[in-house]
Amino acid sequence: MKRRATYHTHTTWCDGRFSAEDMILSALEAGFTDIGFSAHAAWSFSSQWHLDITAYEGYAGEIRRLAEQYRTRITVRLGFESDYIPGITAPDRSLYERWNPDFIIGSVHYVPAPAESGSFVPWCVDAPTAEVRRGLEACFGGDGKRAIQAYFAQVRKMAETCDFDIIGHLDLPKKRNGELRFFDETADWYREEIAKTAASIAASGKIVELNTGGIARGVVETVYPSKDICRALSRYNIPMTVNSDAHRSQDIAYAYPLAYEYAKEAGCTELMYLDDSGWTGYPLE
Repeated sequence: MKRRATYHTHTTWCDGRFSAEDMILSALEAGFTDIGFSAHAAWSFSSQWHLDITAYEGYAGEIRRLAEQYRTRITVRLGFESDYIPGITAPDRSLYERWNPDFIIGSVHYVPAPAESGSFVPWCVDAPTAEVRRGLEACFGGDGKRAIQAYFAQVRKMAETCDFDIIGHLDLPKKRNGELRFFDETADWYREEIAKTAASIAASGKIVELNTGGIARGVVETVYPSKDICRALSRYNIPMTVNSDAHRSQDIAYAYPLAYEYAKEAGCTELMYLDDSGWTGYPLE
C-alpha cells in the first residue's frame, strides 16, 4: 500500500480549529496511512497558541487513546512541535521524555533581539504582518539581511545541539516577505545562508519537512522550503518528509501534489515515514 502521511497536525489542544478525532477522520478520507499530531509546545511555559502547561497529560492521553481506537485503519503518532528559543526552551527529548513522544518537530518562530537593540521582546517571524514589521524594527533596526541571518543561525544552532526529528518550515520568514519585501531570496548573501544551513542540517542527521501550510492559509504560493532550498538539501542527501501543518480538517492534504513535485524536481527519490522501528525511506512515486 502506498504511504501517505502528515506528521505536522494541530488541533484544539493548541491553535487548531478541529479536534484530533476530526483530523483523523479527514486523514482517512484523504487516503492517509499515517497521521502525527504536533501540538505547539514550549515547555515549561505557554502562550495563547501553545499547549497549556497543565494540558500535556490530557493531550498525550487523548492521542494515545485515538491511536488504539483507530489502529486498524490508520497509524496515529504522538508528537510535539517544539519552539527553539535559546536559554528558554528547546526541541529536545530531555524536556519531553515524560510524555514519551513518537517524534518531535523543531521550529524557530521567535528570534531573540541582539543585546545592543535594547529590546527584551524577540522578533516573531510567524506573526501578522504589522507585528513582524514592528519586531523587525525593534530588534534589527529594520535590517532584513541581519534579521534573516540571525534566523538561519538559530536554525543551525537548533539542528546542531537539540535532540529531535524534523525541522519545521525551514524558510518561514518568507511568509510576510511578499508584503514587507525585507529580504531578497536571490541575493548572494541569502544563498550563502542556505548553503551553510544545508551543511549544518546534513551533519545533524535531521529530516526536513516540505510544508504546505502557508499555501493553505493563503499567505504564500509556494511550499516551505523553496525549490532552491530543496535543491540545496538534496545535494547533501538530506532526508525529507511531506507535512500539511494543518490547523483545519479540510487542509489535511492541501497542495500535496505540489510538495511531491518540489521533492522530485530537487532530485529526491524517497520520503521518510515513521515506523515502529524508526524513520524509514519509502520511494517517492
